[in-house]
Amino acid sequence: MSGKDKFSFGSNPKMREVPPGTEAKFQFNGKPSIVETEWGEKFSFPIILISHDSYDTLPFDCNWESKSLVAKEVFQAYDEKKGFKEVYDTAKWQLTRFDTGAYFLDQL
Repeated sequence: MSGKDKFSFGSNPKMREVPPGTEAKFQFNGKPSIVETEWGEKFSFPIILISHDSYDTLPFDCNWESKSLVAKEVFQAYDEKKGFKEVYDTAKWQLTRFDTGAYFLDQL
C-alpha cells in the first residue's frame, strides 16, 4: 500500500440548525444533492464550516441540509445560472437566520 492510499467511511455530520438571530459562515465543498430524511426530501450541500455559534472547534467538513427556500434557490442556481458554479466553488458564504426563522444567504 502506498502512502497516497486514503480510506474514509461513513458520512459527514450534518450542520446544526443556525439559531434565530445568528449566522454561520462556510464554503461549499462539493456538488449539491437531494437526500431523503425522516422529515422528507432536503437539499444537501457539502460544506467547510468556518463559523457557527453552536460549535467550539472549527473549521470542519459537514453537510448543510435544508428544506428552506434559500437552499432550493442555491440548488437550482447550481445547474441553471451561468457562472454560478465557479462562485459556488470558490466563495465564502454567510447564512443568516432572522428572528422570524427566515434564512438569507450572502456571498462574502
